[in-house]
Amino acid sequence: MSWLRDTERAARIFHEVRQAREGFAKPYVQPTPQYLFLKCLFCYPLRLESYYYMSLGDYTRVMVASEREVARKEGWESPIKATFRAREDGFVKDPPLVAAQDFPPAEPIAQLLGTYPVKKVLLYAELGRKVREHGWTWGHKKKRAIAGALASKPPEWHELQAMKYPDALRDLLRMVHPKPPSELVASIWRWALGKGEAPTERIKAYEEAVELAKRGDVAAAIEKAVEADLPWEAVRSRIGLRGAPEGALARAAERLMTANDVALQAVSLAKRLGESFVAELVGRRKVSLNAAARAALGLLLKGCGEAAEAFYEKAKLGKGEFESLLPMRPRRVVALVDVSWSMGGPRIHSAARILMPFREVFEKVYAFNTAVRPINLDTLDDFRRLIEAPSGGTQLYDSIIDVAKLERLGEEDLLFTVTDEQENYSSSALGDVLKLNTNVVEAVVAPYPADMLLKAPASRFVAYPASDPDAFVASARLIMAGRVLESEKVVELARLLPPIAHR
Repeated sequence: MSWLRDTERAARIFHEVRQAREGFAKPYVQPTPQYLFLKCLFCYPLRLESYYYMSLGDYTRVMVASEREVARKEGWESPIKATFRAREDGFVKDPPLVAAQDFPPAEPIAQLLGTYPVKKVLLYAELGRKVREHGWTWGHKKKRAIAGALASKPPEWHELQAMKYPDALRDLLRMVHPKPPSELVASIWRWALGKGEAPTERIKAYEEAVELAKRGDVAAAIEKAVEADLPWEAVRSRIGLRGAPEGALARAAERLMTANDVALQAVSLAKRLGESFVAELVGRRKVSLNAAARAALGLLLKGCGEAAEAFYEKAKLGKGEFESLLPMRPRRVVALVDVSWSMGGPRIHSAARILMPFREVFEKVYAFNTAVRPINLDTLDDFRRLIEAPSGGTQLYDSIIDVAKLERLGEEDLLFTVTDEQENYSSSALGDVLKLNTNVVEAVVAPYPADMLLKAPASRFVAYPASDPDAFVASARLIMAGRVLESEKVVELARLLPPIAHR
């Protein structure tokens, strides 16, 4: 039962550290292993190297300890299913790889790895070697799982990975030494290792396109890429758009670029090919919330209104869709956004990008600096005004309390706050915020956010390092899962993961 002792010890240490840092006392409540595992799985910062207040070792201990305790109570099928769900939802990127390190059989590891590109498979292998001192081993099981994941893929997948991530595939092959499933795959691997000629026509075309680009003939390079139907992601860093004639560029956008590729290149495409072309192209495709919001804001700031509106329509999650992703439906969702001086520049842009997809979810939106005021976030012009708004001091704690009281928010409501956490104007303290009888999710758009795992399980306050709109959904799921546990004493992990309704 050493893993259970690790869980209890870690949770108590985090509580004591938090009390010392924030200067208030709150009764300690031991979280259930299910809740701790859900926290680790869905809400840890996306970049595992950005430790904030928790080292990778500490995070690993909590993840492994809670995962094993859930498995002891519910069987391994439960945490394995939850891990796949985290990957399927797309709200998190790396934590499922950390969770999979502890799976007893190799088969589900191989199956999970089969859902990632080779770059993430390499990350899984590197994590396994890096944290051996915390209870993981880099042995035959993990190597077999990686080899199994690679063997399950058709030659076309290996061809694509070799072009997109040649360095990652090379390093993985050298680390694992898997047996190739066919001679064609073996030849692709030899090419990735620099030991053979281009084994397929597409790889030959890729090499030719890159060589043409090196000689300055970008037009011919793009024509070659279009002719061979190469993935744009595999060639964009080696070819680019500059110097391409409009006809070749339009064909590349139509044939090679995914919707997210178009979003990344939206301003260049709009300037070169016209806003109507971009709007029509985007209208026929599904774009991720983050990519659509980013493109809409970028185009807006460059004066490309028509194309911006096309992406704006894609950057939208309906209220019903949002609620279907949570284990408990909030009665009302109210937003509060920091518009103080310190939010100027990239931070207010991040805030706008995070808020944009939920404009139909929020019942009301407030902005604050040294005082609170209601605002509208219904149109692109509203977001333009938000980006131009930063001024004054940061009255964070008072503003959260004021909005909660003004809207009479209770235990069934959710207050979503976007801030850089540079409090300097409130008469209240964080301890006063934590006494509120409502649920507060704080998205911190700064490099030093409050760490999620340091928040006490009894608190209705959750903070996380904001990175994209999906992170808000993950945090909302976590805090509503806490309410389920609080009201119904449910411990089964599956009860905290509602079925996907729109993906």
